[in-house]
Amino acid sequence: MRFSPLLALLPLFVGCPKNVGDAGGRAGADNPHKLIREIEMDDGMVRQEVDLDGDGRPEVINYQRPRTNGPPLILRKETDLNRDGNIDVRSFFTDEGRLEREEMDGDFDGVFDWVDHYQDGRRVMSEVDTDFDGDTNVWSYYDGANITRQERDENGDGMIDYWIRFDDEGNATRTARDLDGDGKMDVRDQ
Repeated sequence: MRFSPLLALLPLFVGCPKNVGDAGGRAGADNPHKLIREIEMDDGMVRQEVDLDGDGRPEVINYQRPRTNGPPLILRKETDLNRDGNIDVRSFFTDEGRLEREEMDGDFDGVFDWVDHYQDGRRVMSEVDTDFDGDTNVWSYYDGANITRQERDENGDGMIDYWIRFDDEGNATRTARDLDGDGKMDVRDQ
C-alpha cells in the first residue's frame, strides 16, 4: 500500500481557521496558529508564513494574490507535514481558487514523487514514483472519485508494460501485459 501524504494533513489542520490572516495573526486560546510574516513579492503576490505548532517556524506557506473585493486568492500552498523544515506538499490553484495540481513527497526525502492533476477541482490523474528512483512508474486515471484505469512501468525501462481497467466500484476488471518490451499489449486477462 502506498503512503499518501494527504492523510497526514488531517491532524495538522484540525481546528485551523479558514483564513489565518483574519485571526489577526495572534496565537491564543481561540487561535493556536500564528501568522509569522507576510512578505509582498515583486510580482504583487504576498507570501504568508503560518506557524501551526508554536515553534516559530512555518509549517504552511501561502502564496496569494490580493483582491479588491474579498479575501486574498491563494494560488499556491506549501506544507511541511513532518515539521522538519522542508516542504512536503505543494498545492497549486487556478485563478478561480480550484485545486489544479498537487505535488507530494511521500517518503520525506526532499524529492516530489507523487503528482495529482485536477480539472474543475476534481482529480483526473496521478503520477507516482512508487520505488522512489526519481522516475514515475504508475499513472492512474480518475472519473470523479473513482479510478478508471492504471498504467504501470513495472520493469523500469520507461515504457508502460502493465494496464488495468477498473469498474465503478474500483475493482480491477481487465488487465494486460507487454511481455516483449515493444510497448504493446501481448497478454490480456478479463
